[in-house]
Amino acid sequence: MKDSKERARLLAQELERDAVKYPDECAEILLEAGGQWSLAGEPDRALRIYDGVMAMDAGEDSQFAAAEKISLLAELGRADEAEAEIIRLGRAHVRPGPAYLVAEFLEEQGRLEEALTWFNTACRDLMTDDGELAEAKLFVRPELRGRQRVRQALGLPPDDLDLHTEDEQAEMVELFERAAAPSQANAGSFFVRADVERAFAEGLVHGTAPTDASGYFRDVERGWRASSDEIGASKLRVLPTMVDDLLKYASDHDRDPKEKQTRADHLRDRIREGAPTLDWPPERNAPCWCDSGRKYKKCCGSPTNR
Repeated sequence: MKDSKERARLLAQELERDAVKYPDECAEILLEAGGQWSLAGEPDRALRIYDGVMAMDAGEDSQFAAAEKISLLAELGRADEAEAEIIRLGRAHVRPGPAYLVAEFLEEQGRLEEALTWFNTACRDLMTDDGELAEAKLFVRPELRGRQRVRQALGLPPDDLDLHTEDEQAEMVELFERAAAPSQANAGSFFVRADVERAFAEGLVHGTAPTDASGYFRDVERGWRASSDEIGASKLRVLPTMVDDLLKYASDHDRDPKEKQTRADHLRDRIREGAPTLDWPPERNAPCWCDSGRKYKKCCGSPTNR
């Protein structure tokens, strides 16, 4: 225990130095530092960092800091202070990511009606302005599962969003079962960075709203996290995919490259053939799988991408 706390303390100190070196990523790095100070048994230092990030007016990162502060205050038995932070954050236009963290916190406390309100906020971007279900996402997001879980616990009948979640979960499990290699390892695929723009142009990316690489990789990361939670896998084998290879596969097999099943069969066959794959998630200090050149913990594995 002592060694683990010392490692966390040293990492927290390193992260604080990194925050100075990389001012454009300062808030994100400090969030990680706050978590490490908490693991190191120095919660007061973590709270000071969260307060500092909140004072930066750093948008979503400031709200993530507030969500982390709420959780830490509750762990310390400072329930009144945690409650005050929930009220303060609730008065803001809360972003989906921080809203999801608060929703999970409230769910763990058994405050289901309040949790549902926050889960609804977390799922806000999945609905159109007139309340209809927006275009389906690439994978089931944890916000959706949390919302569905709380609604079931409250005895509420399933709505359109719940039914969508059930359908996507079933499709996701089937896809991973079909994509399993002979070793039965779970697998996924993604378009390489150089091909992301073309993949969008060719209509090969399903249900991902952003058309830029950062948005694409963020959604894929979140999807893999949701998938690994759902099927109980700690590791996935992921296949870097080039547009030309998928198009050739579709042509050779007289398939539509825009169909999800074509993508799943391409993944399964390429893995069976021994195509190079990556292990996901990588170690936190290893290069990120998305080929950004940054460490995983500061890229797709950062707290802001939960």
